[in-house]
Amino acid sequence: MSTRQIPSQEARALAPGSDHYTAYVGPPQDYDFMGATQFRLLTTLGLRDHHRLLDFGCGSLRAGRLLIPYLNPGNYYGIEPNRWLIDDAIEREVGADQIRIKRPQFLHHDTFNCGAFGVPFDYIVAQSIFSHCGADLIARGTKQFAVNLKPHGIAAVTFIHPDTGQDPEPGQGWVYPEVVTHSVEDVAELIRAAGLHGISIPWHHPRQTWWILSQDPSRLPGPDQLNLLRGADLTDPATVERP
Repeated sequence: MSTRQIPSQEARALAPGSDHYTAYVGPPQDYDFMGATQFRLLTTLGLRDHHRLLDFGCGSLRAGRLLIPYLNPGNYYGIEPNRWLIDDAIEREVGADQIRIKRPQFLHHDTFNCGAFGVPFDYIVAQSIFSHCGADLIARGTKQFAVNLKPHGIAAVTFIHPDTGQDPEPGQGWVYPEVVTHSVEDVAELIRAAGLHGISIPWHHPRQTWWILSQDPSRLPGPDQLNLLRGADLTDPATVERP
């Protein structure tokens, strides 16, 4: 049996980046948790079933398996260069019938072109994408977001910032499975250069920091919503006893 075919329970012992749909996208024991946090963040930010959403770097539908059934038919869009990740997720998580009913659309390219679908988006989510990108690719991606978001649309993205006293390690190009770090100041400048406004938010992530981006500064979370995000009861999966 190939690594791709082993049961999900066994795959929890694999290293991140291994050839299994739950492991290639990150720590396999976090697969369910990281999908749930994205879904909950997006709905807290206002995502509803009639909105059109782009899952940028959708991987093995870690969030998509929750978003596809929630959104109205035709409203989920995913970009993922590794077609096998989506194929395995459909076979083992989502199901062909749900794909037929909900009609998600997928593209398999690594050009960062978000306009290939030909539609503007209300929401874009890019979880653990820019954490593997040098400034050149982040600039390309954020500019694509600015062009393809609706005027009042928002993007939720993650970055890794260096710890206090450490220097950034920004790298160049795509470095997966390695990670890069960018300073808060550099991230803010990249966002501004793309013609967007942005703010970091206190939404729990075990390794990264969430940022919200928009062309419209009034769409960024204000003090009340930041307090709501900060107070969300998110359980760190490392503290949960598994059966």
